[in-house]
Amino acid sequence: MQHKFFKIGFLFAFITCICFFIYVFFIPVSPNKKIIVEIKEGDRLNLVADNLYNDGVINSKFLFKVWMYLTWNQNKIKIGEYEINPSSTLSQIKSVITSGRMYNKYITIPEGLTVKQIFEILNDCNDLNGKITESVEEGYLLPQTYAYNKTISKNDLVVKMKKAMEEVINKEWETRDEGLPFKNKKEAIILASVVEKETGLAEERGLVASVFINRLNNNWRLQSDPTVIYTLTNKYGNMMGKKLYKKDLEKETPYNTYKIKGLPVGAIANPGIDSIRAVLHPVKSDYFYFVADGNGGHKFAKTLEEHERNRAKWKEIRDK
Repeated sequence: MQHKFFKIGFLFAFITCICFFIYVFFIPVSPNKKIIVEIKEGDRLNLVADNLYNDGVINSKFLFKVWMYLTWNQNKIKIGEYEINPSSTLSQIKSVITSGRMYNKYITIPEGLTVKQIFEILNDCNDLNGKITESVEEGYLLPQTYAYNKTISKNDLVVKMKKAMEEVINKEWETRDEGLPFKNKKEAIILASVVEKETGLAEERGLVASVFINRLNNNWRLQSDPTVIYTLTNKYGNMMGKKLYKKDLEKETPYNTYKIKGLPVGAIANPGIDSIRAVLHPVKSDYFYFVADGNGGHKFAKTLEEHERNRAKWKEIRDK
């Protein structure tokens, strides 16, 4: 009789283990939608189980805790935000919250913004913590999309942007074309920032860069409106709908390329990769002038006479 009960008990335990194994590895316990869970510093297993159950991530606190103990993971839960995929199993949930691979959010920094504008975007982002303490020179933050999570601060992102810009300019500088009018990488960034502000069309950047490089090589003034706007707006770079007048072009500043020859004293925005490449690998052209064409692009000209005709056409379009 005792032997019979032992066999029954063993069979029951075996079936229970099989059922538990199937439950852990094959039965979805989370809803059929993504869920973001947050584990805070100091959260222990019991509290994590309570929170996961209350959030609908698991359907049994007891079985969750049993599995965490059986796999020796009861003290290996990492703080942070985690994304639980739809219909995850208990095993998959355990793997996520002990992995340290946190849920990432994304922030996009558009090309052509000034440091002040970029800091404004970061400070307005409620998901980012801390203050920006990093010192940044204009032109040295790389515009692109950045991933971040709960452990990354505003200042961390700024440091990441600076490092990304340093990597890009170092790489592109090594393969730059010959005969460029730059003594160093800083001058390349300065001109790239001017190109970035002059056109929003990717296909034009090489031509715009060629115009400025031709002017620099011939000791002409760049005569770029955005260099005037930069100081006119206290290094903010946005006229906010205001007009640029002829008198503004006469103001003596180290950025006003209507008054100075060569490059401005510093960058006027943070250029993207395409603008950096455009000035270090410019299109070869005989153009010395360009003006808006009324359709979002520009008309390029080799001579002043041709440029004046293009300007007249632009004024007609603008004044309609």
